[in-house]
Amino acid sequence: MSQEDSLDQIIMRHYDRLPRAERQLADVVLGKAGNLHEYKAHELAQEAQVSKATAARFFSRLGYSSFRVAKHRSMHQEFRIAPASAKFDALANKVPHAHDLHLSTDIQNLRHTFETLPQERVTDCINALSGAEKLWVVGFEDDFALAHYARALLIRVKPDVRFLPLSGFSVPEEFASITPRDVILGFGIRRRTSSLRRILGSGCDAGAQVYLVCGEHTEEQGAITYLHCRTRGASLFDSMTAPVSLVSHMCSAVAANLGEPAIERMHRIESLHSVWNSEDERRTK
Repeated sequence: MSQEDSLDQIIMRHYDRLPRAERQLADVVLGKAGNLHEYKAHELAQEAQVSKATAARFFSRLGYSSFRVAKHRSMHQEFRIAPASAKFDALANKVPHAHDLHLSTDIQNLRHTFETLPQERVTDCINALSGAEKLWVVGFEDDFALAHYARALLIRVKPDVRFLPLSGFSVPEEFASITPRDVILGFGIRRRTSSLRRILGSGCDAGAQVYLVCGEHTEEQGAITYLHCRTRGASLFDSMTAPVSLVSHMCSAVAANLGEPAIERMHRIESLHSVWNSEDERRTK
């Protein structure tokens, strides 16, 4: 095992030879990319539904004496200075062309995402969003803002777009109205929370179509359709350029699919804004 290898790279080299239980744990660990330091070994084992002994064998098989060592080296890999990312150099402005590096990295993220993402998946998602009775847009933690952006675009062209989570409301009460005619658009770029997993799983159980915008290395499972995006950052933080672009592209395509009804809805929205702004102006005079 090379000191330069990331934990993800080591896992993928062993993945095909892992016993079933250890592969379940590998899927969980891969889904925690960038956030492994937030977890303890027993939490990962519990999420993967494997024993602590299985977890110990898994990390030993990868060449680590313990999970603590694996976590420490993973954190070091996340923040070390590497030629591919030059994270600290760019952060400290030691790279003369930090802006150029940032721009080129985002361009690479966009190109890689749209060249490797199967076009039929994107088209299927666009058609599903267009024809759904209700749309459910879901995003937790860091993905909340991206989900909120998607909902803000879709609500302009579709009349029934639900957003989860709603502040102050219990998710099950809201989610109980889902039907097989609905579509879920979930966001899990970095960390797929247990709440997100439950919602997506329940959506599949209800017969709804489920799509997940996720990171490029997210493991595909079940009946969910995955839309992988590259989010490599040139500096300390990940880049959301590719996911934002994908969302904008799909929502624009949904509007084009809907045609006249979408245009009429947008006109009504603008009309309301105009009327209400006029009323506000009269009150202030």
